[in-house]
Amino acid sequence: MRDLLLLGLLGIGIGGFYGVLGTGIVVGHKGSGLINLDQGALAMYPAYAFVTMRSSGTVFFPWFDFIPGPIDVPVSVTLSDGPAEKWLALVVGLAMSVLLGIMVQALVFGPLRRKPPVSKVIGSLGALLYLQSIAVHHFGAKAQFVDGVLPDGGFDNPLGLGGRLPYDRLAFALIALLIGGALSIYYRTTRMGIATRAVEDSELGASLLGYSPNRIAMINWLLSTTTTGLAGILALDIVSLTPSRYTLLVVPALGAALFGNLTSPWLAAVGGVMLGVFQSFSAGLTLESWWPSWLPEEGVRQAVPLIVIVAFQYRRGHLLPVRSSGMEERQPKAEAMQRVWPTVVLVVVSATIVLWNGGRVVEGKLLTTVVAAILMLASVVLVGYLGQISLANLAMAGTAAYLATRFAADGSQFGVSPLVIDGPGWPAPLAALCGVAVAVGVGVLVAIPALRIRGLQLALVTLAAAVALSELVLGNEALIGNGARSIVTVPPPSWFGVDVGVVTASDGLPDRTNLAIFATSWLVALILAVAGLRRGTVGRRFLAVRANERAAAASGVDVVHAKLLGFGIASAIAGTAGVLISYHQTVLQITTWSALAGIGNLALLFLGGVGRISGALLGGMLTPGGLLSETSADGEVLRNAVSGALMIAVAVFRPDGLTSLLRPLGQLARRSVRRPSSFG
Repeated sequence: MRDLLLLGLLGIGIGGFYGVLGTGIVVGHKGSGLINLDQGALAMYPAYAFVTMRSSGTVFFPWFDFIPGPIDVPVSVTLSDGPAEKWLALVVGLAMSVLLGIMVQALVFGPLRRKPPVSKVIGSLGALLYLQSIAVHHFGAKAQFVDGVLPDGGFDNPLGLGGRLPYDRLAFALIALLIGGALSIYYRTTRMGIATRAVEDSELGASLLGYSPNRIAMINWLLSTTTTGLAGILALDIVSLTPSRYTLLVVPALGAALFGNLTSPWLAAVGGVMLGVFQSFSAGLTLESWWPSWLPEEGVRQAVPLIVIVAFQYRRGHLLPVRSSGMEERQPKAEAMQRVWPTVVLVVVSATIVLWNGGRVVEGKLLTTVVAAILMLASVVLVGYLGQISLANLAMAGTAAYLATRFAADGSQFGVSPLVIDGPGWPAPLAALCGVAVAVGVGVLVAIPALRIRGLQLALVTLAAAVALSELVLGNEALIGNGARSIVTVPPPSWFGVDVGVVTASDGLPDRTNLAIFATSWLVALILAVAGLRRGTVGRRFLAVRANERAAAASGVDVVHAKLLGFGIASAIAGTAGVLISYHQTVLQITTWSALAGIGNLALLFLGGVGRISGALLGGMLTPGGLLSETSADGEVLRNAVSGALMIAVAVFRPDGLTSLLRPLGQLARRSVRRPSSFG
């Protein structure tokens, strides 16, 4: 027990990080009424500014050279000949935080104030994807280490528990509490703090009193990003710096912010420290002999924030403050596809042309496009039709892929992995069906919070679920088998005597023709199913729930049934995509199914049109490795950055997606053809 208590005490360091990030979320929410899913990335980029200054004296701006040709956009500046001193690196890191605060308010959250919830989520996710991609482009994806600013050394035998408590962890927890307390005093005693509270209660009333909501939002975003940037720099002593790790720390930070009810910086700081302690203590329990092996340490660590977020949202989510900022604009359209067969014919003809004339590389791009479009159809149903903002569809796809692989395995060794996976050796169709069925069950479990949570709060829950599922299911060697955390080879699939996997052609290269035909057949079937769903009674009920749940219930719609059905259908579609992805890649790696990859998939769908089947088709072509994507690694990273920027632009200016432009363009073309000629 002493060891467990010591482990819990050591968690105050990472808990301090959660607390400061959570405090930043609370401050940003008080100023703008928005919950920022980009908070981890706003901590990550100033931390990189500190690191690069300490290593080379150079600072990189949060953009890239986006103008082709001889004109170069400056992306970096050298401020010191050689490594800079800590004080200068700290000043530069905090200055970067100020710059980011100005950018997110002026370019993202300011224009999104009166947009519907899905646009606000997409804008926030676009900022997340943009900063994460820019960081990978400038600094790479490998972990970086540097001496931070927190003190070295530690206390021996703290509280009589034995071991050693490093000074940096204790200092971080104390700094978090000091920041939370100082900000609480600021909001209670200063003129600007009181004005912020007035805007928080009613923007209209505060405006009548002479306060500017935009100015107050800008000041609070500067406070938020500066606090968050400081947290990112302080955390360098206890957390390895990578773009993805820092970015996903927004999940426990959200748990801390919810502990403060999105109103109290002090309680958010306390909640963050407590969450870190509880998370470390829970992970320590997994080391006990009695702990079940099917609950791994990292899975438990990631599940703790999910449990906290779900429990709080389910019990007290209705008490969270809701900002009144005037009438919100309408949600993205979810138009019924009146003529679905032309789309089906276009898909079939395009696939036939690619398979007939394209080489092996283009064949692989076609397959990537098809499976990505299938995955996006799941979000069309759930987000576009039902209005439930879920970020866990890729996790459902991974669940189906991993379990279908386990069900199909029989202990034989094949492929590149030396690890053998035992399993019942079921036929591929049965294994796929069972994997998809389990994914549907998991999707329905994730839907339970949606019965009382909606909008942005639901996006928080599903993001936390996606992070937890990757460790509880996909990386669980007790459940999946040896190699679950590294690489799992997929058994060659055969459906009713036909090889539908990747086979070796006579020239020694991989042949994906059968798999491409198989996947395209699934895409056609699901296009018809989703189009029929939208035109039918179920689709109309989904749209009624999306528009107004209370009005739908008053009209006789069973809202609970509609939500559970929507999550079940979306999980089945996502599970189908997951099985096809496993056939395509022939090996499973946990990084393929990360929460960030799922965000990227939803981002590309939103660019096309979140409520449109055509949006899924366009998004599939734009997906990494798709028909319209770059092939180079650097091009792919920059494509992700451009996608993030376009997400923000589309959320602000064109929430119906880029495919919504097709109809007015077509009408303009028809009018031009019908217009009588002026000559002759």
